[in-house]
Amino acid sequence: MYIHFNHHSQLSIKRILGTPEQDISGIYYDSRRVTPNSVFVCMSGENHDGHLYIKEAVEKGAGVIAGENLERLEEAFHQYPHVTFVLTESARSFLARISIIFYERVHEKIKTVGVTGTNGKTTVAAYVKSLMTNLEMPSGYIGTIGMFSSKGRIEFSQTTPTTPESIDLHSIFNQMYLQGDQLASMEVTSVAIEQKRVEGINFDIAIHTNLTPEHLEFHHTFENYRNAKLKLFRQAKQAVVNMDDEGMSAEILEIFNGPVLTYSLDKNAEADVKASNIKMSATGTVFEMIVGGESYIVRAPIFGNYNVANLLAAVCTALHSGFTVEEILPAITMLESPEGRLEVLQEYGNRNIILDYAHTPPALKNLIKEVKKMPHRRLIVMIAGIGIRDWEKMPQMAQAIEGEADEIVVSVDHPGFHDPEDIIDKVLTGFKKPRAGNIHRAPTRHEGVLAAMDLSSEKDLIVLTSGCINGAQLVKGERIPHSDKDIIRNYFMLEKETRSVEYV
Repeated sequence: MYIHFNHHSQLSIKRILGTPEQDISGIYYDSRRVTPNSVFVCMSGENHDGHLYIKEAVEKGAGVIAGENLERLEEAFHQYPHVTFVLTESARSFLARISIIFYERVHEKIKTVGVTGTNGKTTVAAYVKSLMTNLEMPSGYIGTIGMFSSKGRIEFSQTTPTTPESIDLHSIFNQMYLQGDQLASMEVTSVAIEQKRVEGINFDIAIHTNLTPEHLEFHHTFENYRNAKLKLFRQAKQAVVNMDDEGMSAEILEIFNGPVLTYSLDKNAEADVKASNIKMSATGTVFEMIVGGESYIVRAPIFGNYNVANLLAAVCTALHSGFTVEEILPAITMLESPEGRLEVLQEYGNRNIILDYAHTPPALKNLIKEVKKMPHRRLIVMIAGIGIRDWEKMPQMAQAIEGEADEIVVSVDHPGFHDPEDIIDKVLTGFKKPRAGNIHRAPTRHEGVLAAMDLSSEKDLIVLTSGCINGAQLVKGERIPHSDKDIIRNYFMLEKETRSVEYV
């Protein structure tokens, strides 16, 4: 694509060294992936400075280097005068804006739905994708469990846990559009908002699920966290808000000027879409849905009251998109749930094994409350400290589960550069009786899953929780392949070996 950088004021360019006109073939923020005639954007974070990789990018053929450090750019320009160097106010903003230009504003050719909230983002985004596709509006999903068009998984190596970097995001939008998708349903994290990964996108619909303390290792204060999420509603045309959430719903309704639909599990609430008389069975949930004073019976293949709330958010999205309740009801019966979200495995040894990657104290409490409604002999729960997240949350996970399960396995997710034993020790500080005989340690998630299986017998309910995502564990900067399902499958395929379970 031919770009004259002086003609794009939204790129916030402060100075250009070299030729302002370039024919570019691609855009990269990882110097290892740079191709000839591409743009390399020098992004800087806590652990690296993209300007240090200018030489490598030039040697790989980059035609344009963009960054925030004038001194380094001038120094490089003297060495490589054939390359164009662009000084910008914000490298992340530049990356987001030039990505929009490069992909010819493809995000405006499809409906964009952004989902934010501490809990429920994955499930709501997946429900929106499934419901809208069932309503014959082919839709894709972007988020924690991968990238999917309406036709299947999009092959993509994630470099972020949830919301992709801006250039990757617009590339995915483009792939969805080329495959015939009309809507993209995506998780939008507070970190992604602050890192400007969704800058320049005016979402058609923004959805709020709830707000409790999270990501304080990044935001430092709860107020900063809330303000980051509020920004999504300043770049959206329509909004969907959970009236049952006290964390942020009032603030959204105060600042948002466009059309809003609200939802609630309280039939007496002043919400647009409400649910009551919720009854769970072995095959799903039946409930009464009230819309505009009219009552409808809904049958959904989902489990848990909080997933009924998540479904209401998707229903509001469909209503915003012009569908009627009469059209929506049959589409709900075919709803697909996301992998690893209250996912029940029933084929192993007459046990029920539940995968639900609840990784915050409120999510864990809600999950345990719901699973206890299922018939079982004993309840075995694995929790984990997440090394790459807020360490102060770890003891709270212990507090949320203590006294609620017959056996508790404390393990580790994504230790990063931390010692797994230190992470387990931090979690254990939350137990009032950390040396109780029903609390067990497992320094890797693999060992944690095996320990939970070893502790179980027939008719037991095993719940594996926490933040294992994207088919990998993040260990010392490396992605180590991991699958709870593979571990479980192999466990029951092999003759049970003698494995020791370490007691605290």
